Amino acid sequence: MATSTETSHEFPFPAPALLAALTDAEYLRARLAAVGGAKAELVSHETTVGGESKAVLKQGVPSDKLPSFVRSLINGDLVIERTERWRQAGEGAVGTVVASVPGAPASINCSLQLRPSAMGAELLSALEVRVSLPFVGGKVEKAIVEQIGRLLDAENTFTLSWLREIS
Repeated sequence: MATSTETSHEFPFPAPALLAALTDAEYLRARLAAVGGAKAELVSHETTVGGESKAVLKQGVPSDKLPSFVRSLINGDLVIERTERWRQAGEGAVGTVVASVPGAPASINCSLQLRPSAMGAELLSALEVRVSLPFVGGKVEKAIVEQIGRLLDAENTFTLSWLREIS
């Protein structure tokens, strides 16, 4: 079984400006510094000749920020490995995020769509979390979805500030 959710964030900037930020190594490092938690780092970043972008990041979640039942399953802080991919599609872009916790029976997959909107641009996220643990998997999935929702809100707030500063 998996737990899914969808979110949407609006930006008062055109989709190409938002895509440029989301795929920029300097932006990614700054975002990680602001909201990436302990041990956050940009592991790799590349852009292909065709304009596709791939970034591999590590993010930390301190154990004291985890629900108690999750802390009982994991020793210490949580380190998340995350791969973000983007490619232009029409007037916007599509992307994916695949995240994992090494040694944990969990997978996180997210489809992203960036499209023009009346306000400027809209970023849509469709998230699926799967935890393979008997009896408590669904409860852990819901906790992860809640934490990722908070993270996405913080990242989108950071992105808005970043775009305002560089404009």
